[in-house]
Amino acid sequence: MAKKLTAADFFGKHNRSFIKFGEMFAEKLTDPELISALAEKDLEKLAKVFRLVFEMLEENSGDDGTANLVRLIGEYSDMDGGEDE
Repeated sequence: MAKKLTAADFFGKHNRSFIKFGEMFAEKLTDPELISALAEKDLEKLAKVFRLVFEMLEENSGDDGTANLVRLIGEYSDMDGGEDE
């Protein structure tokens, strides 16, 4: 019988991969050409990405300014013009 892998073991084993992904993701979030292309293609998806990022920042920083930004981005990404996803 195979030994069950705990979440701590899994994240410990793949820690470097998660860090590499995080670094790549942060790099992409600051790439003006990529952001511009995504904004032109699907502004709502871009707003959802930023909403997730800023929600994570809010949880980790406790900054009221971040909370206000999260709320604004959330309100925008919730606006779908009456279309269902």
